Amino acid sequence: MSISDEYEHEPEGFVRAQPVPSAAARIVPTGGIGIAKDRLRVWSRYGQRFRGAMTVVEQAWAERELTERQRSRGRMRNDRVGTLADLAAVQLYLTGEWAWLDEALPEGEAGAHLPLSRCVASGLRRLPPYRGPAVVRGAAVGAVTDWYRDHRFVTESGFWTASSSPAALREGGPGFLVWSLTARRTAVVAPYGPDRLVFLPGTRFKVLRVTELPQPVVLMRELFPEEADSPDEGGTSWLDRSTVEELDRVVSALRAAAGPSVPPPVGIAGPRGRLPGLIAPAETAARAGR
Repeated sequence: MSISDEYEHEPEGFVRAQPVPSAAARIVPTGGIGIAKDRLRVWSRYGQRFRGAMTVVEQAWAERELTERQRSRGRMRNDRVGTLADLAAVQLYLTGEWAWLDEALPEGEAGAHLPLSRCVASGLRRLPPYRGPAVVRGAAVGAVTDWYRDHRFVTESGFWTASSSPAALREGGPGFLVWSLTARRTAVVAPYGPDRLVFLPGTRFKVLRVTELPQPVVLMRELFPEEADSPDEGGTSWLDRSTVEELDRVVSALRAAAGPSVPPPVGIAGPRGRLPGLIAPAETAARAGR
């Protein structure tokens, strides 16, 4: 049963499942002349803002130590303009264009948002991946816990923003706790949000557990590229069980280390928490990010 059928009697504008993107709307690596044309379209649309973002990114890239610093520098030398343009697109997304792209991408249709979306995706692929627990806070998740129980496999068609902040992990509250494999660290282009992570469009997740008390929380893990998004034979796999145990251990350890007083995570501007695999009206999405 689809979420549209399940909630057919809900008020107009209630959450609905993301459609499968059309072939023309899929955000996949193109390279060569394809991405070059997209960069030119972004340059034409954003002009001075885009040039300013490239300057900021170039300075940040030169000043910040990355985990794979030497290899990153090599990529910069080999494709300096392309690298700067893609990372500038990431910064544009994080500092002001996220609302537009986050609204358009989950609809799965071709449109004017695609050139910037493809450049943002290309830029994110140049950033270091994060492997470990990530959290997305969202009050609206309590309204759709049944959907996540019924849909064990979730594909997010847009950019999905999470946090690796220990404070966010130990704070508790409604939302999603995810074991990430490929979410990108964005601090090099957006240092004001050092713990921010972004999953690329098309990332697949498996729902491991859904709890409602004391707060609704959906536990998920990112699927490996070679994994099939189909039910397991014989029930929950060893990997699923070990991931749940690891997530529980991480949160318990952080809470124990924090003591009775837990500082709230630092608020950052940019994309708010959304419901992966679903489309929510603007007011619901705004509540989800609080």
